Amino acid sequence: MLLVPMLDQGGMERVCAMSAQLLKTEYDVCLVVFNTAGMIYDVSGVDLIDLHLGAVPGIFGKLVNVLKRVKRVRRLKKERSIQLSYSFGPTANLVNILTRKKDVIWTGIRGFGALEDSVAMKRICRRSDRVISCTKVMEQRIQKQFAPKSSATVYNPCDIAQIRALADQKTAKEFDDFFARNGKIVVSMGREHDVKGFWHLIKAVYLVKKDIPDLKLMIIGAGEYQEYKLLANALGMQKDILFTGVQTNPFSLLKKADIYALTSESEGFPNALIEAMAVGLPCVSVNCLTGPAEILHADYVQCNDENQTIHADYGILTGTFHGGKDMDATHFTQEEERFADALKSLLLDDVLYQTYRKAAKERAEMFGLERYLDNIRELIENDIKA
Repeated sequence: MLLVPMLDQGGMERVCAMSAQLLKTEYDVCLVVFNTAGMIYDVSGVDLIDLHLGAVPGIFGKLVNVLKRVKRVRRLKKERSIQLSYSFGPTANLVNILTRKKDVIWTGIRGFGALEDSVAMKRICRRSDRVISCTKVMEQRIQKQFAPKSSATVYNPCDIAQIRALADQKTAKEFDDFFARNGKIVVSMGREHDVKGFWHLIKAVYLVKKDIPDLKLMIIGAGEYQEYKLLANALGMQKDILFTGVQTNPFSLLKKADIYALTSESEGFPNALIEAMAVGLPCVSVNCLTGPAEILHADYVQCNDENQTIHADYGILTGTFHGGKDMDATHFTQEEERFADALKSLLLDDVLYQTYRKAAKERAEMFGLERYLDNIRELIENDIKA
């Protein structure tokens, strides 16, 4: 049994859907979703169970909702003689550990922010048979702070062949005018959320435009982005930034770009970074916790200095951003200037650009579906036999 709150958007949801598709070829799999409203991921052919118990407001409402979910999932585990249950994210993890029958319990920690709730993490680690992280740094922190019974790192899967096929499709006509204008494009993907640090990206691109005036920026992801549009206006960049909204096929848009940029304050495992590399985009990423260093360098431990720019094996890492959200169009931090310098170095040095373009495509192959399935299969066979 795989458990996930929703399948509407996000890396965690995508990994769960992909896991169901991969595992159904070898195991009897059911996918339990709290609410399938807005579902965008392909789970065709998967035994999908919608509990119709999505998020509700109020403390009392949330408590009742949890109890209903627990009751339903416990019954499903019994009826289907579930041997192993793997949950994705905090709310699904809670239901999973509260519904143990005779099943092996796996809980997935998908974001570094989950470690900040020490009470919840202690509960999860105490009642899970295995805690699965999506980066080695995260697993090491969990082992040190919460001492789970057992743990593992399983990097998120990436369907390289499908991404490249989708990347060759045409983009929507509504974006034609933006692409028709001269200028290279920096792109980033993510929902409208402060953790993505898009104000840093907009300011960094503004700084680069002082030397490369026709540079453009494209941000792909769900949200209205009103305050970011205001920042762009204040910087005189309103015609140079495209906010595409959520896209069922973002890969064709990615392929139109020249550089991928990641400016997040934190990540679990940035799937979008791998997806951009699969399309062949050189990457500049802030060296945040967690994932970018493990993706962009063979020995991520060498990148433990989070305050310097590192020309890593497969992309450029820059120092982490400091300070809170800052929409002041007249204020630029030293970290934003360094990020801008990294972007500029790729845009102006074709040898460096082509080197990282080739390295990105090669590195993406290391996160393919077969490797992911091999890792999951090994853990399943080990834990069920145990």
